[in-house]
Amino acid sequence: MATAFPANCSQELVWGIVRTESCFLKLRKQSGRSGMGKMGAQFTTEPGNLTGKNAWKFSGLANAKTVSVEPAAEGKGVVVTKKVTNKDRVYKPGKSLAKQTLTKDFRRVAKSLKGTVSGTFYRPDLEKAALAKWSLIHASQKKK
Repeated sequence: MATAFPANCSQELVWGIVRTESCFLKLRKQSGRSGMGKMGAQFTTEPGNLTGKNAWKFSGLANAKTVSVEPAAEGKGVVVTKKVTNKDRVYKPGKSLAKQTLTKDFRRVAKSLKGTVSGTFYRPDLEKAALAKWSLIHASQKKK
């Protein structure tokens, strides 16, 4: 989830480079009238992108503050990862990510996720996307 760009590089410059030339891009051309333009749908598999859309808002490479929600290794709960914006950790890539494993029931994990994403004014615009991803992960982890 860490970027390969220097810390003093502009986020807008990084997005201008990564927008069309990233190795994580998955371009899907649509035939006929799809409403997605000539290029078709643009998706990305970059770390830190909650929705998979190739957009500035969700980019894990171009934004200084990102949130990632992934399933835990044990198959129960999620791991929430966010970039630390502390100036001391900017040049230490190993310490630039804060990971938190949440393993309680659905409601408590959702409340904690809300607090992590928007309760601390970190990235309140990503709250709905983070909760939607947690909902999908929880549904996949249910026993049949």
